[in-house]
Amino acid sequence: MKLLDTTDPSAHQGCQTVFSNTGSERELELVERFGIHLIGLYYAKVGSSWSSGGRLEGDYLHHIDLVCSGRRRIVHDGQVIELTPGQAWFLPGGTPVERRCNESCRLYFIKFRCEWLPGVDPLLDWPDRRPLCLGRWDEALIREFRRSGGTPSMKHLLLLEAQICRWLAEALPDLEQIIRAHVQSHSRFERVFEMLQARLGADLRVCDLAAAMKLPASAFSMAFHRNVGMSPKAWLSRRLNQEAIRLLIQSDVPTKEVAQQLRFADEYHFSRFFKRLNGIAPTPYRQQFFGRRGH
Repeated sequence: MKLLDTTDPSAHQGCQTVFSNTGSERELELVERFGIHLIGLYYAKVGSSWSSGGRLEGDYLHHIDLVCSGRRRIVHDGQVIELTPGQAWFLPGGTPVERRCNESCRLYFIKFRCEWLPGVDPLLDWPDRRPLCLGRWDEALIREFRRSGGTPSMKHLLLLEAQICRWLAEALPDLEQIIRAHVQSHSRFERVFEMLQARLGADLRVCDLAAAMKLPASAFSMAFHRNVGMSPKAWLSRRLNQEAIRLLIQSDVPTKEVAQQLRFADEYHFSRFFKRLNGIAPTPYRQQFFGRRGH
């Protein structure tokens, strides 16, 4: 179909530009490349077993807790925070907290990650990560997900992603500065991140990443650590663990096949790697969300 603009020019009389992409290219690029990747929406009834027993615990995924009832508390950096019913709370990934709970509580929670560069979450490296209250939430937001029986429509997924974007934009007034700082420190290694997305697996080595930058492994490691704030080996392990978590909680793939997909030598090596990073083996980790039996 040939597209033609047949609008009479007189229809635009009195038009004034409020915003256009001219002069805002960089800001639009920040917006267009910033994406929310939903992992799942879950419902939980928790009690005293939710408490961490004084330990600081956390994971690599971002959480938004939608509190229905009960009194739960978390402790971050010495501050005790009550997760109040009717409020939505942002609990950033990579931010260990102590959990306290002495009664029955109900909640929904969303797991997600963000991305600007391929596979790289700018909020995981935000130095001021902390729990944030996002304000009131409406149960209508998740009602359709319950009705869908686990297969929500594209419409409701878009609405949920849009709500998360709005929450983050309102709760993080310096979100643009966070992403700009992230891009400045990470963009030099975009080819490395692209390789990671294409070849992510347990057999990928730091020397392979260095080759993408046409640098010796030692020089690459020093430059990467200086700019990104962690060694390439640690970063590779973090990214591999994120993918393992995604496969475990977004699919019914047996853990043996997850190990094969991620190119571990065998299921034992995969389980040992996963437990080292998460404090729990893959099968019981999966059962926390679905009660599935391991394969």
